[in-house]
Amino acid sequence: MNKRPKRFGKILHLGLFLVSVQIFSQENQKTETSAVKVVGKTSSNSQPENFRKNPTGFQTSIDLDQYNARYTNLPDVLEREAGVRIRRYGGLGSYSTLSLRGTNPNQTRIFIDGVPFNNAQGGEVNLADLPFDNLQSIEVYRSGAPVGFSGSAIGGSVNLVTRTGGGPPKTRVNIGAGSFNTGKSSVTHTGTYGGIGTSVFLLGEKSDQNFSYLNNHGTLLVNPLDDTIDRRRNAQYERTSGMIGLSGDIGATKIKFWNDLNYRFHGIPGPASNQTQQVHRRYLRNTSSLGTDTKGLFDGLLRLETRAFTSFTNDDLFDPKSEFSKGTPNSTAFMGQSGFQITPTLYLLEYYQILKFHAGIERETFERSRSTPQNIDLKYEPGKTRTYTTFQVEDEFRFFDGKLVLTPGVSWDSYRDKFQSDEPWYRKQDPFASATKTTEFSNPKTGLLWRFWEKENYSLEFKSNIARQYRIPSFLELFGEVGTIIANDSLKPERSENADAGITGKYKNGEFKSNITISYFRKRIKDMILFIPNSQFTLRPENVDSARIDGAEVSHKTEYKGWKFLLDYTYQEAINTSPAPYLNGKYLPLRPKHEISGTVAYRGKFWELGFEGVYVGAVFKDRTNEYVNYQPARQIWNAYLTLVLYSSPEEEDPAKKGEKTPKELLLSIDLRNMGDKRVEDIVGYPLPGRNWFITLSGRF
Repeated sequence: MNKRPKRFGKILHLGLFLVSVQIFSQENQKTETSAVKVVGKTSSNSQPENFRKNPTGFQTSIDLDQYNARYTNLPDVLEREAGVRIRRYGGLGSYSTLSLRGTNPNQTRIFIDGVPFNNAQGGEVNLADLPFDNLQSIEVYRSGAPVGFSGSAIGGSVNLVTRTGGGPPKTRVNIGAGSFNTGKSSVTHTGTYGGIGTSVFLLGEKSDQNFSYLNNHGTLLVNPLDDTIDRRRNAQYERTSGMIGLSGDIGATKIKFWNDLNYRFHGIPGPASNQTQQVHRRYLRNTSSLGTDTKGLFDGLLRLETRAFTSFTNDDLFDPKSEFSKGTPNSTAFMGQSGFQITPTLYLLEYYQILKFHAGIERETFERSRSTPQNIDLKYEPGKTRTYTTFQVEDEFRFFDGKLVLTPGVSWDSYRDKFQSDEPWYRKQDPFASATKTTEFSNPKTGLLWRFWEKENYSLEFKSNIARQYRIPSFLELFGEVGTIIANDSLKPERSENADAGITGKYKNGEFKSNITISYFRKRIKDMILFIPNSQFTLRPENVDSARIDGAEVSHKTEYKGWKFLLDYTYQEAINTSPAPYLNGKYLPLRPKHEISGTVAYRGKFWELGFEGVYVGAVFKDRTNEYVNYQPARQIWNAYLTLVLYSSPEEEDPAKKGEKTPKELLLSIDLRNMGDKRVEDIVGYPLPGRNWFITLSGRF
């Protein structure tokens, strides 16, 4: 790479420094507290801060403290949410993707504390590469995202919220083991030292994932007599991760810094009927973020938030026997992301409105080299660069003491892609074509919130949103892949018209608490990008498809005297509206009509027992809905038991409560897929049958 990325990084650091100097000069401003309390008045004081910025959206916050003592992971937790679809290529540690409301995985944006995680190379995110055990909560946004989250999201957004240090020193140690030679240990420590909130996290995990499965040898209908029960091989993985977080106050400014490091080494097993032996991947990612939040500026009129971040990723693929590809099968890829964002909020309460602005600049780079099975470098691909700038504005009008809220807004996005080709000029289709491509579009939206009942014990709200969203083509789609995918830099962005509406109700009376959300959603997606065969061995991306997606979601939670009942249901009809006769009217692949997840649990003084069920409706695995690619519905049943082996007595003096951390020792047992269902999410990639895990968790 040249010196431009270094200059870009210096500009980011200089911008953050200048903003911070301005913020820190406001130390004597003391009036922000009352203003923020007025603005933040909602029906629930426990709402996440980001939810208050997006009052009309359908959104869910998952508190991960409830999973402290259990052996679980990001796909399993998200799968239980209404509107969320998880697709796995295997068991623990396997490639997994997330999509919302019937969209494609690359149409969903994923963030860590507001730091974008989607990369420009492929677009979609592998959930196995994301942190989980060091998270405080997960925010799921089905109606776009609040102002301050960059990028257009046809399918919605997910924000992973990291753990914030503070309070008395507290340490939690987890040691877990389970099926398929699985083991995990982690240490989490939080506390306040010298006025600085500190959190430290370390984790190590490994698993062989050598579960048994039904191998049809690629002859599902032709010859079922050759089916055998085989063992999954080359699906093992090892993972090490660590995170450090620092937070504190300087005057009226809150500052939060964190650095997350993740390393994974895992095999790539291939399809069930053609398993690999030695293909493996080494993945290393480091992400850093520094954010500031200043409230109460100019007599409570202004709130100013900033964020600077940087991330680098090394992704190495090894295929020593050329099981996946020939010629130069090994590759080493480097991806870099950095950006700076500023989000001012003006509280014009005398005029019954809150003005929100956001401006950001981000830069991504991608480089890759290829080598022979003997790891001799033969080819260096030209570097690819994407510079993204955005400006957002949203006006929140509040009428009738906040009972009626309107949120019109718009964002302007600009993408500048640069790709240098090593092809000689005389071989190019257009010898004079520019190496730079600029794409610009705007995303208008508006939302409505009507709180027609809001009492101390109950509330009922109506919400509605409409928006136009785009997805910019990825590097893979625009610039191709040597030998397999033909470049097409004339691709148009995918676009969608989104709408939803529904009600949210809450009720509380003593120990009885219940809330429910019922919503309807629709999406009209055009210019969908698909890879069309160009020859016997190559594909070319084209804007050829469109889709109509209609559906409904129900999310319900009730708690009473130790009992807990959860139910999430999603109905959706995802239909291909392509002009091609053989596709028009067909179901989009891998979109079930019905998905249901439920939990029934009881918590006593020294134990908790729960049963979980997940139902996934039947799907077609191909665009033409052939019978051979039909997958029946499935039901997966899980159970867990948590025992309190030790718990320190509660502090009787109310004045001393919170000064010391209560000590506890928990033992948790998880049983998954108790019915031993042999199923697949993706064609040819089996999921594990019955399996179990046990975890010993101590806090002191």
